[in-house]
Amino acid sequence: MASTTGIITNAGTIPATNVIINIDNDNLSFSSNVVYHIYVWNTLVSKALVYSSSLNINANTSQFLGFNIAGNSAYEVQFLVTGNAPADTIITVFGTDSSGNVIPHQRVLQSELTFIAQLNP
Repeated sequence: MASTTGIITNAGTIPATNVIINIDNDNLSFSSNVVYHIYVWNTLVSKALVYSSSLNINANTSQFLGFNIAGNSAYEVQFLVTGNAPADTIITVFGTDSSGNVIPHQRVLQSELTFIAQLNP
């Protein structure tokens, strides 16, 4: 089953310029496959897919990915994890400012992701 951060508003005195995705496969035996989609809104109603890819995460390894989202009013990250033990793959998402500092109200932990029926196209 797929999951999403939901729409994260990118406003305030220090908006995010980047979104960081941390993917950690804690399974000691099986790799997992992660498909991710990153959407942005440059207005309140215009959703656009800006990044989409699939990657294999070997057993007991991690990947740290960064993407530019500067100038957009909101963003969303969707995931689909597959493999023999998809529940062992932990994903977190953080918005960061231009200096790389995490913006606390723009973080989504694994337990805060929302399940969705499928990835949006």
